[in-house]
Amino acid sequence: MFDVTFGEVEYTEDYGFTANRRFIFGGKEQSAEVILMCDDEEEGISQFQRNAFEAFMQKWEEIQHKISVSILRFYNKEEKGSYGPEDKKEFALWWPDIENEDELIKRIRLVSVVIGQEYVMESKGRNPVYVLFDRDWGGKDMDDNGVAVLIADGDVIEVGYKDIAF
Repeated sequence: MFDVTFGEVEYTEDYGFTANRRFIFGGKEQSAEVILMCDDEEEGISQFQRNAFEAFMQKWEEIQHKISVSILRFYNKEEKGSYGPEDKKEFALWWPDIENEDELIKRIRLVSVVIGQEYVMESKGRNPVYVLFDRDWGGKDMDDNGVAVLIADGDVIEVGYKDIAF
């Protein structure tokens, strides 16, 4: 199906509608999935979701710095060393020193933009959008949960693991 805002979209029973888009993040073009949460295909894509995505894209270039700084802060103050192996050498491999934005950008990859349903997202702020990243730290965690950033009206509201978006 074609949507005027998202282009070609496909419905999946897991989340709702998905579209593939290209984004520039950290100076590199990356492909990411846009997920538009809904309960069933007939519900369709809401104007709330279109408005949130359009507002997000209008500010995308300026909020990238806010996103990376927020992830860097989250990594160094909350996540780094919070779990992992007892062996000190292996532990150090799991949790590298990441001291600046440039180092961080080399270690993350944009994978998804998630926009929930209005009744779920309206309490998150104006035009809320989750931006999800894979990361290369944390060892060989088979249940890797990456990192997510909640953006509302161009500001970072929350940083956490990817599951905050679902």
